[in-house]
Amino acid sequence: MKNILALSVLIFLSSCERDVTFNVPTQPPKLVVNGISSINTPIRVNIGKTANILQAYTTDMYRVTDAFVQLYENNILKDTLVYNATNNSYLVKRNTVAMPGNTYLLKAAGNGFTTVEAETKTPKTITINSITRRVNARTDANGNMLDEVKITFTDDGTAANYYAFKVKRPNYLNGNTMVYGGIYCMHSSDKDIDRRNNADPTDFENCIDQEFFMSDKNFNGRVKELLLFIRNNELEGFYSPSNNRTYKSIVEINNITAEHYKYRKSYDTYQDSEDNPFAEPVLVYSNVKNGYGIFSTYSIGRDTIR
Repeated sequence: MKNILALSVLIFLSSCERDVTFNVPTQPPKLVVNGISSINTPIRVNIGKTANILQAYTTDMYRVTDAFVQLYENNILKDTLVYNATNNSYLVKRNTVAMPGNTYLLKAAGNGFTTVEAETKTPKTITINSITRRVNARTDANGNMLDEVKITFTDDGTAANYYAFKVKRPNYLNGNTMVYGGIYCMHSSDKDIDRRNNADPTDFENCIDQEFFMSDKNFNGRVKELLLFIRNNELEGFYSPSNNRTYKSIVEINNITAEHYKYRKSYDTYQDSEDNPFAEPVLVYSNVKNGYGIFSTYSIGRDTIR
């Protein structure tokens, strides 16, 4: 009897299937601005446009190459950005670079698009007080020897600060310029580090790859001491016989805006949930009015691991 009942339910459910057509309303395209510039480089942005969810498109179809883009510094027109086909981005004509403490407003207009704008204030440069290294300070769970890298810096107490840390090793010499690459599987139990894949901020064994973020909510205006533990071979120097010089690993502290911080955190969450059918929808943060994307500037503090 149970088998007959189950078969009857299956036949009933299968007989209820039908195709349903949804009419997805067409939305007018909007401009998308993406540009995060450091104080040491000319301001540059990429500009594209949104695409309909049902529209098949290529990268070239997404790109906008004829926008009119202006840059204001402290409410005064400073520069115009012109499209550069070599790198598919808009670059300032007068080589304008962001200065700490200054506010920058970007306005972009395109044929058939609503004008968009985004504003950012460049944070102050953070000076690294000291970086020290202690060889073979401890081991990880697999018995690998780790060196301790201690970083100290003084937080600016006049503002809420957000930081992006990068630890880089010398990879190869390109002409006279050393090319650095990120270090993988750094360890720390510092509670202020934002963990991307683990909610426990003190999980020492959870690897931190290439970069990490933190805010100053727990050390505003004070000296911050940060301990990282890294495999010894990742911190080995690079000797160049061409100039008889040894290049060492470096630490970068990027003082970023709140908008930059929110964008990166939401974008990382979006990437982590992209292939998860059970994840909640993620809306990537944007500070572009009437459009989408991010426009921001940041300062860099850099020193060598000795």
